[in-house]
Parts: sequence; structure tokens; C-alpha cells
Amino acid sequence: MSKLITVFGATGAQGSSVIRSLQSNTSKRFTLRGITRNLESASAQHLSASGVEVVKADGWDKEALVAAFRGSWAVFVNTNSDDVVFENPEETRTEADLGRLVVDAAAEAGVEVFVYSGMASARETTKGKIPAAAFDDKHVIGEYAKATGAFKSVVIVSPGFYFENFSIPDMAPIFGGFPFTPSEDGALVFRAPKWGGKEDIPFIAIGDDYGDIIHGILLEPEKYNGNLVQGVSDVRSLDATTNAFERATGKKARFEEIPKWQDLEVYGIRALETVKLMFGFCQESGGRYYGVETENATAAGLKKKAAEARGKSGEETQLLTLEKWFGREFGGK
Repeated sequence: MSKLITVFGATGAQGSSVIRSLQSNTSKRFTLRGITRNLESASAQHLSASGVEVVKADGWDKEALVAAFRGSWAVFVNTNSDDVVFENPEETRTEADLGRLVVDAAAEAGVEVFVYSGMASARETTKGKIPAAAFDDKHVIGEYAKATGAFKSVVIVSPGFYFENFSIPDMAPIFGGFPFTPSEDGALVFRAPKWGGKEDIPFIAIGDDYGDIIHGILLEPEKYNGNLVQGVSDVRSLDATTNAFERATGKKARFEEIPKWQDLEVYGIRALETVKLMFGFCQESGGRYYGVETENATAAGLKKKAAEARGKSGEETQLLTLEKWFGREFGGK
């Protein structure tokens, strides 16, 4: 009998990746349910048309969440740090409050496996020097889920810096115009603070790899119970990143350092303030985005396991590299 997996945040980038991967499991061992706040949205309609059961629930409505989670063997949860509700200066609720409510609803519904898109704590990793709400709140949620004792397995899967960030034209001006607007000498320049430590930046192809990493965990969740799994496709410095772009596209590119992370101009945009703090947190911690050294061997094993469960073989079972992604997305442009 197939096991029901419910995805909270089903129409977002992470949730969509998880659903796509699980849908193509050749054994049909899973059935899928997606939670959305708007059943009439195009993304929700697309999910429904693909065979996913789509139900309506708001993250702040515990009763609706319990009903949405009921009957699920496992849930994948991604809470949105950039939800518009948190833009209201009079809002006193936090992402941690939302996450605890979701955890409690899953526990009440009898869910056995809780997989959460969480983070290491910036506050704890830097010994209080650089707190960052998006990191710290997600860490609190993951720890709370583990502390309840309500689940057979709790796994935190922490995504790195999205490959897909490079494909957002509105983000390019923040980082020197890369990879859309050339500098005066014609090169595409990525301008940012250094990462810190070994400059071992964890990059993740959300669309190609993140769902498979979650899928791999759900094939044997007890093996990863209590762990923070690094969601990493490729590990590069920013110099190596622009070099990869140059090799993949034939276009001249380079990295230029912003000497002080505090000088990264984000124009008061809340989501980008988190990115700015990320650089500060990583510099202060010696590059330890995960609180420990970055690695992607675990992710590579999970990717292979999930890809094989999807009927893939050879190169398709491997994590995507920056060269391959840049070549695909920008090579012909």
C-alpha cells in the first residue's frame, strides 16, 4: 500500500521540486497531497491536474492544518521567511511561531516522519555576534520538532545558495549586474562580500536536485533521524563560480570583492537583508553556513538513490554542477 506524503508549501520552488521527484518514483510507493492557501491559483490548478490531491489550509489555522495532514505518513514543510505577513511592522508573530504551530498540527494528525527545510542558527554559530532571524527561526522550528518526541523521524534538510538566484534579473543589480548586465570593460562581474573560511559556498539546484535529496531521505528516513542534511549540489568559491560561468558560456566574467559585508546595498528589501546577514554570519563563522564544514557527499548519495528510484541511470543520477546549469541556462543567450 502506498504511503501518503503531504507537502506544506507545495506551490513554492522547494515544494514543487519535492513533488516532481516523488511523482516519478517508478514503484508508485507514495501518494501525494499538496497544501495551498489558494485553490484557484494557476500553480494549484496545475498540481491538481498532475494528479496531486490539493487541499486548502493556512499555516496560521491549526484546525485546517490538522485536517490537511490527517492520514499522512510523512510531511515535507517549508515555511516562508519572506511571507508578506512578516512585512507588517505591527506584526508580532514570527516564523518560529508559525513553525511551532505547523509542527503541533502534524503531531496531532499522527504524522510519523517530519522533514523540514531548516537552517543552522546564525546566532549560535557566531556566539551571538550576528543573529539572523531567517536562520535562527528555522533552527528553532527544527529543534522544536525534534524535542516534541511525537515523530518517528525528524530530518532537517537545509538548502544552500540557490543556483536559480542567478536567473532572477531583479537580483542582478545587487551583485554587480551578473549575469545580465556587462561592466564597462564588457565582463560580467559578480560583486559581493567574501564568504569566509575556505570560501566553500554551498550551492543548490533547487529545481534539479533538492526534490531528489528529500526523496532519497523519504526512502529510509530513520537513517537520517535527528540530522541536519546539507542540501548542496556544488561547492565553489565566488571566483570559481564566475570561472565556471566563463567556461560554460564563453562569456568573460569575474568576481570582485566588496571588502565589508555591511556595504552590500540591498535597498531595504527584507529578503535581501537576510542575504546580507548571511554573508556576515558566514564571515564571522569561518564559512560555516551549516555550523560545520560544507560537504555534498551526503547529498550526492541521496540524489543517486532517488534518481534510481525514478528510473534514471548514469549522469542523470549525479548532482548538477554550476558549469552544466550555467551552460543550460545561459549558454545560448
